[in-house]
Amino acid sequence: MGSWHLVDPDGRLRSAGAAFPSLFRLLPGGRPLAALSARGPRLSERLYRAVADNRSRFGRLVTDGAKGRADRRIAERAAAGYS
Repeated sequence: MGSWHLVDPDGRLRSAGAAFPSLFRLLPGGRPLAALSARGPRLSERLYRAVADNRSRFGRLVTDGAKGRADRRIAERAAAGYS
């Protein structure tokens, strides 16, 4: 996967680091991060690329318990009709 995508509430498609401001605006308490990432789009993109290029390394830091909880939550949301 080369990138992730977000369709914001206005229907605009954003990808990679450019999606951070929209994503953070949707999260509780995320407005400061939204403002910061909007002010530094090149830095946001660089940070996104650094993490994306090393996702397998970061994935090793996630515990099996956390992975199991995430899998269960995804299954619950799918069963409830969320995508």
